[in-house]
Amino acid sequence: MFIALVTDRTGRYAHVWSEACTWTQFTDQLEDIGCEVIEDQTDDWEGSSKEEIAEDCLLVHQLLNDTDFIPH
Repeated sequence: MFIALVTDRTGRYAHVWSEACTWTQFTDQLEDIGCEVIEDQTDDWEGSSKEEIAEDCLLVHQLLNDTDFIPH
């Protein structure tokens, strides 16, 4: 599991998580949808349960469908 801090075109920040195979695969996916990836925050969430992460972080489809995210 990976967690990224990203921004949209307006400069709004979000934590996005995924169960991608690699960090590179995850960042490529995020950049393809218009995110600017700020940093890998996976280590900051170490020890957190999946439920805790889901409370504070968005899945990619949630970022696109449930927010007013504006791609770069």
